[in-house]
This record gives sequence, C-alpha cells and structure tokens, in this order.
Amino acid sequence: MCARWNIPADGRRDEVVVTMLIRDEVAIRQGDAEIVASRAQLTDLADKLYFLDLAFRSDARDVVEALCGQE
Repeated sequence: MCARWNIPADGRRDEVVVTMLIRDEVAIRQGDAEIVASRAQLTDLADKLYFLDLAFRSDARDVVEALCGQE
C-alpha cells in the first residue's frame, strides 16, 4: 500500500476506501465489494466517474450523450 483515502459514509452507504497499491493499481472498496483497477484503466475510470458526477449535478441528457458518444 502506498496511500489511502477514506470517503465518509453518507448514511445510506458505507464509507469508500481508495487505496493506491504498489503494483501500479488502485483498489476501491465499499463494504464487502472491492474493485482493483490497473494504471492503464485509471483514465477511463476517472472520466466515467467525472461524467456520472456531472449527471447528478446538471442536465443528465447532456451527460448521457457525452458518455454514449465515447463508446
């Protein structure tokens, strides 16, 4: 483990723990669920999370069109 960030629980969901691993991977864990993304996957993962964040903050139609246009 190289670094760890904790995102607090929000009442409905457990906290999220993001851990930077020494094998050029990042683990994201919430409760019993965990994903491990490789360095090569991080840019695409970050892009999708950014667009999903926008969907909750703005016009979801624009976000869906942006996501679908990238496939």
